[in-house]
Amino acid sequence: MTRPTISAILPTRNRPRLVVEAAASVLAQRLPPDELLVVDDGSAGEARRALGPLLASARFPVHFLRGPGRGPGAARNVGIEAAAGELLAFIDDDDLWRPEKLWWQVERLAARPGLGVLGTGVVRTDRPASLRRRAVGESARWRPISMEALIRANRLAMSSVVARRRCFEEVGGFDEGLSLAQDWDMWLRVAESWEVAALSAPLTVYRLHGDQRTAEQSALRRREAEVIGRALARGAVDRAAAAGKGLRGVARRRLAWAHCRLGRRLLREGNMEGAARELRESCSLVAVNPVTWCALARCALARRAPAEAERP
Repeated sequence: MTRPTISAILPTRNRPRLVVEAAASVLAQRLPPDELLVVDDGSAGEARRALGPLLASARFPVHFLRGPGRGPGAARNVGIEAAAGELLAFIDDDDLWRPEKLWWQVERLAARPGLGVLGTGVVRTDRPASLRRRAVGESARWRPISMEALIRANRLAMSSVVARRRCFEEVGGFDEGLSLAQDWDMWLRVAESWEVAALSAPLTVYRLHGDQRTAEQSALRRREAEVIGRALARGAVDRAAAAGKGLRGVARRRLAWAHCRLGRRLLREGNMEGAARELRESCSLVAVNPVTWCALARCALARRAPAEAERP
């Protein structure tokens, strides 16, 4: 079986120490990629200077690209556009790959032509990560991820994914209009035409650290609702329903829950008007949800309290 070519894409922004460790885990792969594309989305030349000593011993070409400064999704699109590989392997600048990761993923993708996106299990740790090899049998196990499972939640960590280039040629790149959840939106689009799956073994290390860029929770909840709303608008759920899969109800419940979570978050933040709007939207999708109605009642009481206090 001919091995497909692999392009590894590593976007980075102002993390010279961490990006060196991420790149080192790419260089240590049992099956190395055919090229590494480092997309520097921060200060010009910082990544090249940091990685220079490490990459002197690279067994494959390393290309440095300038990112547009519009976030990781746009930086990944720059890498996708420049990549030559049939398979695209993504790694964030603060994550790590275990040495056998690409070996197992490429073997599975080469054997299954309809498989478009393949992730892995993830280790989340704030300690120095051990990259010792896992048992072969554990790495080989895999599980398909259905459209229903993807609608319920994003099941794939970005740094765990290897995807066919053809997927991006068919559905387009990461949506730069989404400030968050761009990866979830992408996997949902791909799943309309391709199989999506994950290896069970934790072959990707997601590092918890003080330099992590955390998303503001209200914005994250808003983007969750937008991603599910887009899937409904595209007709993906209706097409799945036509194939005998009752996903419209699943999608509506997931969208309702996203609005409910956002409404409850806004309620805790004291934004009563925004909270009421989101909670009413949730009720319009799923009428009977005690959590939503309780939150609406709390919102109504909180809005009445100032008015009653002002009465003579």
